[in-house]
Amino acid sequence: MTPPPDHERIAAYILARTSLEPADLCFVFGTRHGMDEFADSVAGHFHKGYFPKIVIAGGATGGGTAESDDLRDLLVARGVPAANILCERGSTNTGDNVTMAVPLLNREIGLENIRSLIAVGKISSSRRYLMTLKRHWPGPRRMLLPVNYFATQAETWWLDAEFRERVLREWEKIPGYIVRGFLTELDETDGLIG
Repeated sequence: MTPPPDHERIAAYILARTSLEPADLCFVFGTRHGMDEFADSVAGHFHKGYFPKIVIAGGATGGGTAESDDLRDLLVARGVPAANILCERGSTNTGDNVTMAVPLLNREIGLENIRSLIAVGKISSSRRYLMTLKRHWPGPRRMLLPVNYFATQAETWWLDAEFRERVLREWEKIPGYIVRGFLTELDETDGLIG
Protein backbone atom coordinates (compact mmCIF):
# COMPACT_ATOMS: atom_id res chain seq x y z
CA MET A 1 0.00 0.00 0.00
CA THR A 2 1.46 3.36 -0.96
CA PRO A 3 1.41 6.25 1.47
CA PRO A 4 -1.15 8.96 0.81
CA PRO A 5 0.03 12.36 -0.40
CA ASP A 6 1.24 14.49 2.52
CA HIS A 7 1.42 11.42 4.79
CA GLU A 8 4.21 12.96 6.89
CA ARG A 9 2.28 16.21 7.42
CA ILE A 10 -0.89 14.27 8.25
CA ALA A 11 0.95 12.09 10.76
CA ALA A 12 2.71 15.06 12.36
CA TYR A 13 -0.67 16.69 12.97
CA ILE A 14 -2.98 13.76 13.82
CA LEU A 15 -0.59 11.45 15.70
CA ALA A 16 0.21 14.00 18.39
CA ARG A 17 2.75 13.16 21.09
CA THR A 18 3.69 14.67 24.44
CA SER A 19 6.19 13.80 27.12
CA LEU A 20 4.92 11.47 29.82
CA GLU A 21 5.48 12.15 33.51
CA PRO A 22 3.61 11.11 36.66
CA ALA A 23 0.23 12.83 36.92
CA ASP A 24 -2.69 13.19 39.32
CA LEU A 25 -5.11 11.32 37.07
CA CYS A 26 -5.41 8.96 34.15
CA PHE A 27 -8.29 9.95 31.86
CA VAL A 28 -9.31 7.07 29.57
CA PHE A 29 -11.49 7.91 26.58
CA GLY A 30 -14.20 5.37 25.82
CA THR A 31 -13.55 2.58 23.35
CA ARG A 32 -14.68 -0.86 22.26
CA HIS A 33 -11.53 -1.39 20.15
CA GLY A 34 -8.22 -2.74 21.41
CA MET A 35 -9.56 -3.31 24.92
CA ASP A 36 -6.72 -5.65 25.95
CA GLU A 37 -4.10 -3.22 24.65
CA PHE A 38 -5.81 -0.38 26.53
CA ALA A 39 -5.94 -2.44 29.72
CA ASP A 40 -2.30 -3.52 29.42
CA SER A 41 -1.12 0.06 28.88
CA VAL A 42 -3.20 1.65 31.65
CA ALA A 43 -2.51 -1.10 34.20
CA GLY A 44 1.19 -1.13 33.36
CA HIS A 45 1.51 2.62 33.88
CA PHE A 46 -0.58 2.47 37.05
CA HIS A 47 1.73 -0.18 38.52
CA LYS A 48 4.76 1.94 37.56
CA GLY A 49 3.33 4.83 39.59
CA TYR A 50 2.34 7.19 36.80
CA PHE A 51 -1.06 7.98 38.37
CA PRO A 52 -2.99 7.07 41.54
CA LYS A 53 -6.51 7.40 40.11
CA ILE A 54 -8.17 6.43 36.84
CA VAL A 55 -11.39 7.68 35.31
CA ILE A 56 -12.79 5.72 32.40
CA ALA A 57 -15.39 7.48 30.28
CA GLY A 58 -17.84 5.65 28.06
CA GLY A 59 -21.42 4.50 28.10
CA ALA A 60 -23.17 1.58 26.48
CA THR A 61 -22.48 2.65 22.89
CA GLY A 62 -22.55 -0.89 21.51
CA GLY A 63 -25.39 -2.18 23.66
CA GLY A 64 -24.90 -4.19 26.80
CA THR A 65 -22.64 -2.89 29.52
CA ALA A 66 -20.93 0.49 29.49
CA GLU A 67 -17.51 0.70 27.84
CA SER A 68 -16.14 2.03 31.11
CA ASP A 69 -17.34 -1.00 33.09
CA ASP A 70 -15.86 -3.44 30.58
CA LEU A 71 -12.46 -1.75 30.72
CA ARG A 72 -12.62 -1.45 34.54
CA ASP A 73 -13.09 -5.21 34.76
CA LEU A 74 -10.01 -5.76 32.58
CA LEU A 75 -7.98 -3.38 34.76
CA VAL A 76 -9.07 -5.09 37.97
CA ALA A 77 -8.06 -8.43 36.43
CA ARG A 78 -4.60 -6.88 35.91
CA GLY A 79 -4.26 -5.91 39.56
CA VAL A 80 -5.57 -2.33 39.59
CA PRO A 81 -7.70 -1.87 42.75
CA ALA A 82 -11.35 -1.14 41.91
CA ALA A 83 -11.27 1.65 44.52
CA ASN A 84 -8.78 3.55 42.31
CA ILE A 85 -11.10 3.53 39.27
CA LEU A 86 -14.05 5.82 38.56
CA CYS A 87 -16.46 4.99 35.73
CA GLU A 88 -18.44 7.56 33.78
CA ARG A 89 -21.28 5.59 32.19
CA GLY A 90 -23.43 8.06 30.23
CA SER A 91 -21.26 9.43 27.42
CA THR A 92 -21.49 8.32 23.82
CA ASN A 93 -18.89 10.57 22.15
CA THR A 94 -15.53 12.16 22.87
CA GLY A 95 -16.89 15.54 23.97
CA ASP A 96 -19.37 13.89 26.32
CA ASN A 97 -16.54 11.74 27.70
CA VAL A 98 -15.02 14.93 29.11
CA THR A 99 -18.10 16.98 29.96
CA MET A 100 -19.76 14.09 31.78
CA ALA A 101 -16.61 12.91 33.58
CA VAL A 102 -15.65 16.33 34.97
CA PRO A 103 -18.63 16.59 37.40
CA LEU A 104 -17.93 13.03 38.58
CA LEU A 105 -14.29 13.90 39.17
CA ASN A 106 -15.23 17.08 40.99
CA ARG A 107 -17.56 15.15 43.28
CA GLU A 108 -15.21 12.22 43.94
CA ILE A 109 -11.74 13.81 43.89
CA GLY A 110 -12.19 17.58 43.63
CA LEU A 111 -11.03 19.33 40.46
CA GLU A 112 -8.66 21.46 42.53
CA ASN A 113 -6.72 18.25 43.28
CA ILE A 114 -6.16 17.44 39.60
CA ARG A 115 -3.36 19.61 38.28
CA SER A 116 -2.15 17.14 35.66
CA LEU A 117 -3.57 14.22 33.74
CA ILE A 118 -2.54 11.55 31.29
CA ALA A 119 -5.11 11.04 28.55
CA VAL A 120 -5.38 7.54 27.13
CA GLY A 121 -7.02 6.88 23.78
CA LYS A 122 -6.57 5.41 20.32
CA ILE A 123 -3.36 6.55 18.65
CA SER A 124 -5.36 7.43 15.54
CA SER A 125 -7.30 10.10 17.45
CA SER A 126 -4.44 11.43 19.58
CA ARG A 127 -4.72 15.09 18.64
CA ARG A 128 -8.51 15.18 18.96
CA TYR A 129 -8.33 13.85 22.54
CA LEU A 130 -5.98 16.64 23.58
CA MET A 131 -8.06 19.22 21.70
CA THR A 132 -11.26 17.99 23.37
CA LEU A 133 -9.70 18.21 26.82
CA LYS A 134 -8.36 21.70 26.08
CA ARG A 135 -11.83 22.81 24.95
CA HIS A 136 -13.86 21.34 27.82
CA TRP A 137 -11.36 21.09 30.71
CA PRO A 138 -8.46 23.47 30.05
CA GLY A 139 -7.13 23.66 33.62
CA PRO A 140 -4.90 20.62 34.11
CA ARG A 141 -1.64 19.96 32.31
CA ARG A 142 -2.47 17.40 29.61
CA MET A 143 -0.20 14.55 28.56
CA LEU A 144 -0.99 11.72 26.19
CA LEU A 145 -0.57 7.95 26.32
CA PRO A 146 -1.73 6.78 22.88
CA VAL A 147 -2.69 3.12 22.45
CA ASN A 148 -1.71 1.48 19.18
CA TYR A 149 -3.70 -1.72 18.68
CA PHE A 150 -3.17 -1.72 14.91
CA ALA A 151 -0.99 -4.14 12.93
CA THR A 152 1.70 -1.55 12.14
CA GLN A 153 3.70 1.15 13.89
CA ALA A 154 2.79 4.84 13.88
CA GLU A 155 5.58 5.58 11.39
CA THR A 156 3.88 3.37 8.78
CA TRP A 157 0.26 4.06 9.72
CA TRP A 158 -0.95 3.88 6.12
CA LEU A 159 0.00 0.16 5.81
CA ASP A 160 -2.87 -1.00 8.04
CA ALA A 161 -6.24 -0.41 6.34
CA GLU A 162 -8.13 0.45 9.55
CA PHE A 163 -5.34 2.65 10.91
CA ARG A 164 -5.14 4.49 7.58
CA GLU A 165 -8.91 4.98 7.40
CA ARG A 166 -9.10 6.32 10.96
CA VAL A 167 -6.20 8.76 10.53
CA LEU A 168 -7.60 10.13 7.27
CA ARG A 169 -11.07 10.47 8.82
CA GLU A 170 -9.55 12.52 11.69
CA TRP A 171 -7.68 14.68 9.16
CA GLU A 172 -10.95 15.45 7.39
CA LYS A 173 -13.23 16.05 10.38
CA ILE A 174 -11.06 18.03 12.84
CA PRO A 175 -11.29 21.36 10.94
CA GLY A 176 -15.09 21.20 10.98
CA TYR A 177 -15.12 20.28 14.66
CA ILE A 178 -13.01 23.35 15.42
CA VAL A 179 -15.41 25.59 13.47
CA ARG A 180 -18.40 24.07 15.33
CA GLY A 181 -16.74 24.72 18.71
CA PHE A 182 -16.22 21.07 19.67
CA LEU A 183 -12.42 21.42 19.84
CA THR A 184 -9.76 23.99 20.66
CA GLU A 185 -6.63 23.95 18.53
CA LEU A 186 -3.35 23.08 20.22
CA ASP A 187 -0.39 25.45 20.27
CA GLU A 188 3.16 25.74 21.61
CA THR A 189 1.91 25.82 25.21
CA ASP A 190 0.43 22.31 24.95
CA GLY A 191 3.70 20.39 25.24
CA LEU A 192 3.62 18.62 21.89
CA ILE A 193 6.73 16.75 20.79
CA GLY A 194 7.92 16.87 17.19
